[in-house]
Amino acid sequence: MARKVQAKSRKKSALKTRQWKHWLKPSLLLVSVMAPVAGLGLLVLWMSNPLQWPVRTVQVQGQFRYLQPEVLRAEVEPLSATGFFVMEVSEIQEHVQQLPWVDQVSVRRVWPDRLDIDVVEQRPVARWGTQGFLNRRAEVFVPSASEDLSGLMVLDGPDGYQERVLAMSVRLQRLLQPLQLTALRLDARRAWSMQLGNGLVLEIGRKEPEQRVARFVRAYPTILAAGKQELQRVDLRYSNGFAVRWRPAEQG
Repeated sequence: MARKVQAKSRKKSALKTRQWKHWLKPSLLLVSVMAPVAGLGLLVLWMSNPLQWPVRTVQVQGQFRYLQPEVLRAEVEPLSATGFFVMEVSEIQEHVQQLPWVDQVSVRRVWPDRLDIDVVEQRPVARWGTQGFLNRRAEVFVPSASEDLSGLMVLDGPDGYQERVLAMSVRLQRLLQPLQLTALRLDARRAWSMQLGNGLVLEIGRKEPEQRVARFVRAYPTILAAGKQELQRVDLRYSNGFAVRWRPAEQG
């Protein structure tokens, strides 16, 4: 009888042991999973603390004529104040790219506490309209403040025609040498007109602008020799000649 009681007791003990092991394995697995997750969470919190990982230096590099590095740094510092690991480099790059005189920009983190910004400044090749400028790719940019760029050629035309107008200005300037082209305009009817450095205005029209200008250049010395006053305007919109207007003589 005693043996039966002992055997029954051992069975109950073995059953409890199996039950305890049954719950122990998932618990250990849960602990083994949660411990790294908790550690990773603490690591993320530590890395995201700007006091632990501040950006101490914002380095701006490039050859500047119109941009000021200190202004660029002031623009970027609020975005980099979140800390070395948390700051959004793509957001900073997009923000700098929107500044008026910035053509291209590259932004990168440099371990352990520096932000490098490489900037290519816009190089205006002509004015566009009354406020804008064109770069070499015929892209329009509008500075926040007017710069003293009075020596640039003035171009104008319908929106979307910037590349065409810029290309035409290059071709016409070659034809006009040694005269200087200072302004070229394409109006809403797609008719061309231009102004030279001496103030002379040429009405070119819609058809064959280069051929008409070339014909004018060949006849220019003869036109000058035919009059005593200064030329004011020449209309090239004729198939076999020009209409010439002379500047009125000053009253003595």
